[in-house]
Amino acid sequence: MNKSVWVSLCKISHPASIAMAMILAMPYSVDAGEWKSKASITFGEIYTDNVELDDDNKESKFISVVRPTIELEGKGRRAEMSLVGAFEFNNVGGGADSFNPRVRGDAAVELLEDFFFIEGDIYSNQTLIDPFAASGSTQLNRSDNVTTTYDYSVSPYLVHRFARFADLQVRYTYDDQINKGDELSDSVRRMSAVTLNSGPDFGPLSWTLRADHQKTEFDGDGFMSQDGDNERSTASVRLGYALDRKWQVNGTLGQEWNNFQTFDDDNTDGDFWDVGLVWTPNRRTTFDFGYGKHFFGTTPRFKFTHTTRRTSLTVNYSRSITDTRSERRAASLFPGEDPFGDLIDPITGEPLFLTDNLTFRDQGIFVNELFDASLTLKGKRSDLTFFVRESKQLREDIDSDAKFTSTGIRFNRKLSSKISVTSRLSLDERENRATSESEITRFYLSLDRQLGPKTTVTLGYSFSDRDAEGFGRDYKENRLNLGLTIDF
Repeated sequence: MNKSVWVSLCKISHPASIAMAMILAMPYSVDAGEWKSKASITFGEIYTDNVELDDDNKESKFISVVRPTIELEGKGRRAEMSLVGAFEFNNVGGGADSFNPRVRGDAAVELLEDFFFIEGDIYSNQTLIDPFAASGSTQLNRSDNVTTTYDYSVSPYLVHRFARFADLQVRYTYDDQINKGDELSDSVRRMSAVTLNSGPDFGPLSWTLRADHQKTEFDGDGFMSQDGDNERSTASVRLGYALDRKWQVNGTLGQEWNNFQTFDDDNTDGDFWDVGLVWTPNRRTTFDFGYGKHFFGTTPRFKFTHTTRRTSLTVNYSRSITDTRSERRAASLFPGEDPFGDLIDPITGEPLFLTDNLTFRDQGIFVNELFDASLTLKGKRSDLTFFVRESKQLREDIDSDAKFTSTGIRFNRKLSSKISVTSRLSLDERENRATSESEITRFYLSLDRQLGPKTTVTLGYSFSDRDAEGFGRDYKENRLNLGLTIDF
């Protein structure tokens, strides 16, 4: 791991040093526990016929990439940690970042047995600055539309069990988000929560009392000169009852107090409620649906999962309030398992694609109506996945909205014990009220060949075609990549 990068980051504030100290000190805390580790390095050469992503001024380029990676997991009696990281060095030039880290790490330590704990995590990823401007499928372009977001948090908490009656948790979290350059504002979020959950004495009845508060402060004005600072508090009670092994009903009633800039000076305080039903007819199938209301409107939700030996279907729908800061941090960096629960290798010799967790430029609170569905068919040697994701985002602080839709298909097939093929075809559609619209068609095909027990070569081809109206520009790009990965 390139410690110098994280050490320089941690000099920014004391909580960052605590978070990194926890991660790096874990080997000593879990010395007698279980350890799993894996490391590799990828040497890649990439050819693109449009490195600037501009059809009016096409420029081809060969790009060299070196990407060391690490996977580390440890668990002891009173501590555990995990770290997954890919650190990409390149020679794209032209103002593009020559170092692109993608890291996810977390750690937890029990300082006082069954009473005092502390958790910490670190995160970095490449983030789109403006989702309506031109960008590639990876960060290896001179589009000037990608930055690196660093995030870390430290969270001490206390727990106490009142016999079999209830469990109490008191938690404080300090979360700092830092964006490279000055295109996106840095921010700090402080959160506190007190939660009291019912114990075993209540049998099929469950209840939760919760009070929480969070305050987010940005170091500058947003892209539209809006004030992104906000403060939100809630108090609620949740009741649930298991009718039998298959059916459970639940309901939540609470009060919320919000303080943030709104476009039309609406009242953001008030009551909120939610009622729901969970049906689990068997171990393979779950229905979880509900309906509620907050100050911004109704909040329907639905989740359906069904998994068999050869198929996996997931459908999610929700309408909730969130913010751009949280969306950038919520991006899934490395898959841990496939839809069937089987562990997969999170880091391969393929390019590090940008995530599709798109949101507005800079800070802002918005209502997110999200639909996400996928169907995976698994054969003896092949996997086929269809997916669709649509996020309708309505800003609360300024008069703006956006819709991001992504549909596609992924296919993997193992041709032999040493050769496999992977392909993806997707269509990304983006639009907002300012009539900025774009469609991006992307195709990727790669062939992996295992040369030895610890050596793999990857040959890939990708094609991107962007058709934009209003703000932005059209482009087409062809790209070839050749990579050699060595495991340690």
